[in-house]
Amino acid sequence: MLNNTPTILVADDDRSIRTVLKQALIRAKYHVELTDNATELWNLICAGKGDVVITDVSMPDKNIFDIIPKIKEIKPNLPIIVISALSTLSTALQAEQEDVFDYLPKPFDLDKLLNTVHHALKYVKSNNKDQELEEKLPLVGKSAAMQNIYRMIARLINSNLSVIISGESGTGKEAVAKTLHHYGNRRSYPFITLNMSAMTASEIENKLFGYEENGQWQSGYLEQSINGTLFIDEINEMPLDIQTRLLKILENNSDIIHYTQKKSMRLIAATRYNLFELVQKQQFREELYHRLNVISVQIPSLKERAEDIPLLIEHFLQENSSSTTLSEQSIILLKEYHWPGNVRELRNLILRLVTFYPNQIIQEDLILPNLEKKPHQHHETGCLPLSTLIENHICRYFSENKGLPINKLYAQMLAEVEKPLIEQTLIETEGNQIKAAAILGINRNTLRKKIKDFNIIHK
Repeated sequence: MLNNTPTILVADDDRSIRTVLKQALIRAKYHVELTDNATELWNLICAGKGDVVITDVSMPDKNIFDIIPKIKEIKPNLPIIVISALSTLSTALQAEQEDVFDYLPKPFDLDKLLNTVHHALKYVKSNNKDQELEEKLPLVGKSAAMQNIYRMIARLINSNLSVIISGESGTGKEAVAKTLHHYGNRRSYPFITLNMSAMTASEIENKLFGYEENGQWQSGYLEQSINGTLFIDEINEMPLDIQTRLLKILENNSDIIHYTQKKSMRLIAATRYNLFELVQKQQFREELYHRLNVISVQIPSLKERAEDIPLLIEHFLQENSSSTTLSEQSIILLKEYHWPGNVRELRNLILRLVTFYPNQIIQEDLILPNLEKKPHQHHETGCLPLSTLIENHICRYFSENKGLPINKLYAQMLAEVEKPLIEQTLIETEGNQIKAAAILGINRNTLRKKIKDFNIIHK
């Protein structure tokens, strides 16, 4: 901010729109910074600038939806107002999916846009950190597994010890880290999250250690979290050379500005993987592992505490002030489900049910289509190579269609392999298209086209 004046970042490759928006926003007493590309917008946000973003969708360098997930990682409460001449249903749906503050098709009403900016700033001002904590994956449950987690948290809240939190995706690792911070003696200082997923080595290095821009030093997360907590999620994905540099800094506090033994930063890391096994495979620095692994907290999967599911359902329904209820058989069905996405998957399911079936009693037939089908196990075949499974499938296909006309078999067979490949990769990356494209080794735009062509709906 400039003299407590809110700063609005405007990104649009149309100079006339930038000019009109700048003049209108200045008249409304806002400070304005302009850019004509997505890369510079990202750099401005990384530099800590902007209280509200107004941005076009299609930029000369990239689509804005390519960087919104990254923006949400470092500034989750930054309101983003999307404007677009591509007033299509898919654009509106993607804006909704990316959780932007508002979407306005071009040509837009200037007064409406200014009013949206006003409401966006009110949203920022009224946002409460403790409320935000409760809206994330909750720590709810009476099972023995959760009672152990509660006791562990109680012992660690006012400790300065480093912690490694491990568990499957969607179990609530970040919720545990935030609880340790917000209810401990560091609650008045920053809680900063750095997620390693879908980031380049240079991005990780800049965010963690800081960088120089236009002759000015931009502090990194290590410095910004002094006296507070730095939470590094998916630490297993940190490049080895950056692990080495981080270890040296942790061993020599003077390398961080104002970093002293008396007023230090607490480091909490999280991972889906067994870090010790990665150490043995030389994929993680052993010295850093021992430095971080002072205390280890293992979060149970949802299927390991199925008795907590009714309490979680009740919590999510209350969270949404919903009068929707689930039948007894529906709850039994959910308790028997395997929950690959854990608490996050359950939360998303309840949100869908509340949205589509308000004020209803939800029966099994409404829930079943929303559950991922567990792969059928063919015990007699065991773990056959993929090529053998495909060969068997093709032979069976020819046998079942003998005498019938067969057309475009090549494209059909490729699609049968390609669709589940993309679907399972998106599940593994929790819907992160940037990371999924990297795993598949294809362009992000290619992935988006295939998602559309195959009508793939991912969470």
